[in-house]
This record gives sequence, structure tokens and C-alpha cells, in this order.
Amino acid sequence: MISEILVFLSGIIACIGAIGLFRFKDFYTRSHASTVISVGGVMFSLFVLMFGERFMSAYFFKILIILIIMLITEPTATHAIANRAYMMGVRPRGLKKNQMESRPGGGRK
Repeated sequence: MISEILVFLSGIIACIGAIGLFRFKDFYTRSHASTVISVGGVMFSLFVLMFGERFMSAYFFKILIILIIMLITEPTATHAIANRAYMMGVRPRGLKKNQMESRPGGGRK
């Protein structure tokens, strides 16, 4: 029962993220939607695989390690890509006040 709910949640999150990829207008919100797909959707799928295995088995720990690595690296990589895009001059839509330009080293170089 729990596995079916997690598979359903995984599909819903992936669909919402995919809709966001098409509906959002600028690079930053689209990159957020892609992170939602990769972290949210895949995370629940990995939980399903974890519940399918015996607790404390070798596969359980392998899936747990993959899950932890994904939770750390995916948002970090998205932040690095978005930060570099900002430094290259890609501006977010609807930006009223740019707080990055008041920081030393922030903004376009």
C-alpha cells in the first residue's frame, strides 16, 4: 500500500515538474522545475525501491547512499548552473531590485 502511494506521488511530482518546464518563462524557474523532477520524483521512486528490499540488506544501503548523494548534489549543481548563468548576464524576469549587484563580486563582470 505504501509503495503504491509513493509511486503515485513520484508520478505526480514528475508531472508537475514537467508542466513547469513548459509553463515557466525564464531560465531560473525552469531550472527549479527540473530540480523538482530530479529530486522529488526520483526520491519517491528510490523510497519505493528501499521499501521493496529487506531492511539492512546490501541493496537497501546502496539505494540509501544513492538517495543521499542525489539529495546533496542535485540542488548544488542547479545552484551552480544558475549562479553561472547569472554571472554570464542571464537576468530573471520581473526582477525589481538586484541585490546581487550590491554585493562585492556579485552581478555581471
